[in-house]
Amino acid sequence: MRKTLVVARKETRELLSTKSTIFVGLAFVVFFSFLNSLAVIKGKDASSAVSLDSSVFYLSAMIGLFIAYMSTGQVFLREKADRVIETLMCAPVNLRQIWLGKILGVTVAAYSLSLITALVIVVLSSILSSSLLLPTTAILVHVLLVVPALIAAFTGLLGFVQFRLGMRESRILNFVIFAPLFAGLYGAGYVMGGSFAVSWIQVGLLFGASVILLAVSAYLTRRLSKERIVTTIT
Repeated sequence: MRKTLVVARKETRELLSTKSTIFVGLAFVVFFSFLNSLAVIKGKDASSAVSLDSSVFYLSAMIGLFIAYMSTGQVFLREKADRVIETLMCAPVNLRQIWLGKILGVTVAAYSLSLITALVIVVLSSILSSSLLLPTTAILVHVLLVVPALIAAFTGLLGFVQFRLGMRESRILNFVIFAPLFAGLYGAGYVMGGSFAVSWIQVGLLFGASVILLAVSAYLTRRLSKERIVTTIT
């Protein structure tokens, strides 16, 4: 576990020191949080509370996934392109520890912006509506438990794929994923502020799906080898 945390600290430090990632992430947080806050205050009383829940539910997850997508390109694909991964694999740490450490590093960076997103929506909505608006307990559980699990699961699967595929295939995959992910993020920012009640069932289903996806990624990673990864660095 100690070696995994060493890798995680390395990745977190590098991601948080990358100005482009932080700038783009904060820009998305401010822009979409403001749009959703405007949608929230259009409602009245109960309607505003429901709109706040739906906005926090979707946007905190989508921002986290988008930042995770950007970050995996740096910690997995770019390290292969720069051949940094070869040096890392020569260190006294196994492949599973490398994979898990990278997941933790990306999750910390992406989840930090997810938390900021949720906080900004709540604060802006309360200020603009001149009343205190707070998310329900289900939404708090979603933000504190489900969102980091979802980010970790998404990062784990994407990291496995980028480890497994060659450089050209990975770049094609990134292009294919980017368009629908960005469209989903924009849709969440523009539409999901509507009056749409979020229940414990939705929170539970999303958490269960995240756990299953992370377990599948962990299983698939066991089938990788350092030698296989080296052959994809071309």
